[in-house]
Amino acid sequence: MKKITAILLISTVSSLILFACARRIIPTCNVRNELVESTIAAKAKELNGQEYCQFRHYETLSDIDKDGIDDFIVLFTVEGIGGGGNNHYDFMAVFLSSRGWQPIVIRTGGRGERDPIGVDFRDGKIILNTLVYLPSDALCCPSGKGTLIYELRGDHLELVLEKENNDKPEAVPGRQ
Repeated sequence: MKKITAILLISTVSSLILFACARRIIPTCNVRNELVESTIAAKAKELNGQEYCQFRHYETLSDIDKDGIDDFIVLFTVEGIGGGGNNHYDFMAVFLSSRGWQPIVIRTGGRGERDPIGVDFRDGKIILNTLVYLPSDALCCPSGKGTLIYELRGDHLELVLEKENNDKPEAVPGRQ
């Protein structure tokens, strides 16, 4: 009986080790930074929703706070707000070196409003390219183009321009 128990124990431990090792080599869109992942996970938990990392957008090569160190921006979406459905909110998290990498997180859009699809930093401004829901659009499919422009003001981000262009945008890969 002891021999069978020992064999089962060794087999179980071996399986767990193989599973843990296999998880490390599976490609993922999550970043290897616990602060970024925990910030996004906390927002998803707060809203009782979930985040799909494949829809993230990053800007990592700009010094937003002008301290000589590149900062980090991530756009992300939390879906299933309240525990289900396809409602979603879009967010921008800005990690500034001058703040000890503690993020500033703001809501940038959502279902029926707009969806950010790209981020850039130029001339001291964070620029979000968006798809905007037009009055004739179904709630699945924004068809207008827009732009949100933010500036860092002290310890917060301020929206300085919101522009909508009701022309249909070019096709965006991965968005239907």
